[in-house]
Amino acid sequence: MSNSDLWSPINGPGSEATVVEIFSTWLAEQGWTRKDLPKHGDFPDIEARHVDGRRLVAEAKGFTRDSGASLDIGYGQLLRRMKGEPDTTYVLVVAKTVVRFAQRVPSEVRGRLGIALYTVDALGKVEHVDGPAL
Repeated sequence: MSNSDLWSPINGPGSEATVVEIFSTWLAEQGWTRKDLPKHGDFPDIEARHVDGRRLVAEAKGFTRDSGASLDIGYGQLLRRMKGEPDTTYVLVVAKTVVRFAQRVPSEVRGRLGIALYTVDALGKVEHVDGPAL
């Protein structure tokens, strides 16, 4: 089965919207509360607080016509949002089929920057790849 049979950039299991929805649900199960943000403008895809006070800022990326460029944009978005705030974790969460593009930035570099990498698969399973665990 090809990627075109499984993923759509607009909707479906590999879309950014679905990645955001599944990851947000998973976060809630882990004790995080998602902040309501405007749909348009320069805001992260997900901002949340844990019951223990930690903050999370996440960018999500799904399957697109140019997933490599999309993931590069995701890293740039995260870097722009880093303001040295304590107890803040930065996350790049991606459709599992495009994780190879996210891994072009070596895990050592992501670790130094404090960026965690998570995936969402076609069945809705969230997996921690590396970086700070939530």
